[in-house]
Amino acid sequence: MTATRVSSALRCATAVRTMILTGELLPGEKVRQEDLAGRLKMSRIPVREALSTLESEGVIVHRPNTGYTVARFSSEDLDEIYLMRRLLETEVVRTVDLAEVDVAEFEKLNAALTELSIDEQREEFDHANERFHFRLFEYSPMLRVREEIARLWRLSTFYRSVSWNGPGSQARVLAEHDRILEALRARDLGAVLSACDEHRSGTQDLVAGRVSRFRFTA
Repeated sequence: MTATRVSSALRCATAVRTMILTGELLPGEKVRQEDLAGRLKMSRIPVREALSTLESEGVIVHRPNTGYTVARFSSEDLDEIYLMRRLLETEVVRTVDLAEVDVAEFEKLNAALTELSIDEQREEFDHANERFHFRLFEYSPMLRVREEIARLWRLSTFYRSVSWNGPGSQARVLAEHDRILEALRARDLGAVLSACDEHRSGTQDLVAGRVSRFRFTA
């Protein structure tokens, strides 16, 4: 796949998430490839690839003879995903030898987030944020658990996007990352676990408070 096609598919996926967030596309509504291609002025190939990505995230549902529809999000779904993330991520971080962690690398990863706009570069910000967290997971030997965490992160992509709407979102993310960095510098496992849990729980609480606004259960 060429870099241009990847870029087009990412832009399309971001556009569809935005349509859902703003109510332009509603839960249960059919999503037709040809209609999206026309609205976004793209060919059907990147649109098809974007819908496949969104399906893996749980944002779009595909059924035989029906096609694609917008998923019906719920607070129960949110709670289950974040419960599994908390349990697995906590166990993975517990196995990390903090003496081996390159804190300077994490400082650079977090600094990269300050150079991106959470509003105008949502896809890039999400990837940089994910890299910050998964670099810590990569210090763990628990490969299978890390793979499951990656799947849960894909399922929570849209929920994270919801939490990033509104003023102060980027500052909140960076401040919470700073607390994780402070704990890493101190090589304090308990503080790292606490900072990660607060960061994850803060996102979950923000999304839960916005569920009705985005009509996830409509």
